[in-house]
Amino acid sequence: MSTLSHIPTPHTPSNNFLLCTTCGKQFKNSRGLMQHTRIVQRYNQRQDLDKLPANIISEFKEILVAEIHKKLVLNFKYMGKKLVSIPCPESLFFSIFSGHIHYYSKTRRNYKCIFRGDGAYQILGEILNSDQWGKRVYSQNQETYVVYLEPAPWNPNLYDQPEEEIDPLEQLIIQQQSLIKKYKRTRRPKFLREEILIEWKKRISKEINENICTAGYIFFNFFISQSQNFNKK
Repeated sequence: MSTLSHIPTPHTPSNNFLLCTTCGKQFKNSRGLMQHTRIVQRYNQRQDLDKLPANIISEFKEILVAEIHKKLVLNFKYMGKKLVSIPCPESLFFSIFSGHIHYYSKTRRNYKCIFRGDGAYQILGEILNSDQWGKRVYSQNQETYVVYLEPAPWNPNLYDQPEEEIDPLEQLIIQQQSLIKKYKRTRRPKFLREEILIEWKKRISKEINENICTAGYIFFNFFISQSQNFNKK
């Protein structure tokens, strides 16, 4: 049984709803939050997966860090959202991130881990055995790093796109499509700038001769930025 070290913690926003500080989900009362916490704890308890040697786990962590560093380029043009995708067995993913899994779907066989706030970098540093996993130092004290600051409250209006004028004659025809587009504009994005989202999914490809190839992948989603320390010699 795994030790859960990243369980949801309560926070009370101004609307008096209880908030899971990991995923941002709101609950009307403590009972709902407690049920959410118990479900998350079960996601981190698996007895049916293979136990892997410690050296295999350690070597894969080094691969992860190396692949992340490839994304930490020294060019303002390439700042922003990044994705690292690596083939990874399910048992290996669980061995590394057990205790930090916040979502699991048994039918789809996919996992999600969410890291946010001031402690996110340190937690991932402990998981990956590297305090340099998310930053790369260049000459002249320049540094490219993974963004992990405390997230600001999400405002759907920030993600709205300006609406085009609609011809009244077409309004009845496209009413349903407009409602769908409005929902897509205002829903929360997959992950925010100050969040680090780590997923495990299965990729399935079917070839022309009906041969099916299946492989598990880890997806490391994050934003990067760049800074320069002029005080450092």
